[in-house]
Order: sequence, then C-alpha cells, then structure tokens
Amino acid sequence: MRLSMPQIAAAVCLMSGIIPGVAQAQRRDLREEPRPAIYRSPNGIWLLDLPPAMEDALDRYNRDFEPWTQQDYRGLPDYEPSPRQVPWAVIGDFNGDGRADLAIAGRTDRDVVVVFVLSSGRSKYRAFDADREPYDPDDRLSIRLPQLTYMYPGRYVVADPRLNYPRQLIVDQPAVQITGGRRQGAVIYVVENNAVVPYYLSDRTAGPPSAGGRPGRQPLPPIRPTKGSSGNP
Repeated sequence: MRLSMPQIAAAVCLMSGIIPGVAQAQRRDLREEPRPAIYRSPNGIWLLDLPPAMEDALDRYNRDFEPWTQQDYRGLPDYEPSPRQVPWAVIGDFNGDGRADLAIAGRTDRDVVVVFVLSSGRSKYRAFDADREPYDPDDRLSIRLPQLTYMYPGRYVVADPRLNYPRQLIVDQPAVQITGGRRQGAVIYVVENNAVVPYYLSDRTAGPPSAGGRPGRQPLPPIRPTKGSSGNP
C-alpha cells in the first residue's frame, strides 16, 4: 500500500509528537527514582527506608549484614537525628554525581562494619565496607558501636603523620564522620576517585607558623591513616 504525500506528512507529525514525549517520560522516571529516606514514625522511632537497588547492593555485599537500629543506640547523648542522619546511617551525595548515597553501620557474623553504598550508574549501586572491627559473637560486650554523623562540604583540619603540623583538607561533597568503637578520635570519611578515604580530624591549628618571613610547608596529597592509630603527629 502506497501512502500519499498528505498521509506521509501526517505520520511524520504524529511520530515527532510521540518521540519527545517518550524522552520526557524517561527523564521524569530518572528524577522519580526511589531514594533512601530517614524518617520518624508516629511513635517517635527513627527508621531507615531503602530503595530496592540499595537493598540488592547490600545483599551482594554480604547476606549476613544486619544494620543497627535505634534500639542499639538507646541513651546516646548529644546526638540529633534528622532526615539526613541517625547514629547508624547517613544519607548524602558522597561521590558528587547528583544521586543520594548511603553510609550505614551494622554487623556481619563476626565484624562490626561501616558500609558505603555508592551510586555507580543508572539505578545501580555498589556496596563495600569502609571500616571493619572484629567482635566475639558470644560476647555482646565486645561490640563497640560506631556513631555516624553527616558532614557538610568545607575545610577540615586533619592530622598528617608526615608533617609536624596538621593540614587543611578541602571537601567538595558531603562526607561522614565516624566516632566511637575502638577509635582514638573522630575520623572523616571522604569519597575520592570512587574510593572511601579516612582522615583523622585534629583539634590543632593547620599548618606551621611562618618563621622569618619564609612560607610554611605545603600540604601533601591525601593519605590513609593506619587503622587503630590516632594519626596525630
């Protein structure tokens, strides 16, 4: 069957009207992608709701992984939960791709772990532990709970064992601070080049003072502090 020129023109107009609509629907679907959420229930309990893609990533990481809950942190002083943070979980765009990521604390059969769940493509996530401490499964008292806190982008003073003084660290994306457990101080975890890098925070002034008008030593590249060490020079 041959189409007349008016029929061909009508078909082209119809297709040109459909294709942009499909593209808009696809963009809308991406914007409406399920996101992790921290919310407070009517009875005052803080809960964490994860999209299926994040749950799948945690299952691939370790099927024995169990996140902590508010019950595990009862009586924790001076902590303010919010839709961005609870003591065992923090939500933020840690790798700077515009999608929500997750840091979550829990346990496997023999380790207390802090797991980062980072976006790695459309509707995909990968999960890996950024911190791990063993415990005795027969001794509940051997478990030391880490405490997670949301950290805004900004400048932080971090210890650097290669320098005589701490240095400034510029963080472009949200990060996670972890305290508690067997740590001897606060550690900030930053995503750099798709890897989670820990830095021990310092309460000292960054950079050595100038002497005789000579400039101080320049900061060195990021380092990985030795686990279990305070990292203070």
